[in-house]
Amino acid sequence: MRTFRTLSVASLLVFASLLLLAGCAGGRPSAAPVPPFLEALEVWPDVYRQNFEKIRSFTGKARLSVESEQFSGNVSMETNWINPERLFLKVEGPLGLDVGQIFVGANRFIWYNQYENHFISGSVNDPYLNRFMRTNITFADMKYNVLGYAGNWEEPLQLRNGMHGVFFTQIEDIEYQYLVNPETGLLENYEARREGRPFMRYDFKNYRVIDGIYVPMIIQITMIDQKERITIFYTDIVLNQPVDLQKLTIQIPSKVVQLNVNE
Repeated sequence: MRTFRTLSVASLLVFASLLLLAGCAGGRPSAAPVPPFLEALEVWPDVYRQNFEKIRSFTGKARLSVESEQFSGNVSMETNWINPERLFLKVEGPLGLDVGQIFVGANRFIWYNQYENHFISGSVNDPYLNRFMRTNITFADMKYNVLGYAGNWEEPLQLRNGMHGVFFTQIEDIEYQYLVNPETGLLENYEARREGRPFMRYDFKNYRVIDGIYVPMIIQITMIDQKERITIFYTDIVLNQPVDLQKLTIQIPSKVVQLNVNE
């Protein structure tokens, strides 16, 4: 039976949460009105994917906010992404304190917690990570979460309501619903539902057009049952410019502790 993949929303939430607990030019988009994304709503799924496929590299600076019943807080995050196989995140706490870094490649990942001086590495699809992180973690999909891309549907989308811009697809007992603004053609939110009840929700806000590519500057991810939410507020984004590969390197000192996810 197919296990629902949360697109690694929970993995990013856990990553940000642990980091918060541990740490208790030319790319700036204009604020000009965003032109309509498309003219015919029926073609939205194809146009949405084509828009994302224009991105060869992504560099962004953001504020990451975490809200849950246990704690809340903010950190600064730098995103470097190269299509399609490499993501590097660097998180800083107050006063520029280096808190953590994570690299996700095609098959491997490494997560370095600088504050507590330990790291985890392994396969992006390691089944033991679910138990270790207490979530349906998929680091491979995190490479798209942080960009605000929700186009990894496995089955074709169907237009349910043209007046309100509602698309959906069904996989076993999970329904995925996409709400597209009929006037602008922009994706406003995305929900995963079981028996008609949403348990995960993405919201995409404050779109900008950067070098002809539409990107959301605010990405809000809510795990409804857990009452947990993270929000990424991008302040600067640069697209399709060469990325310094040194920025994708994690320097780990010799005395760092490696955690074993199999235990």
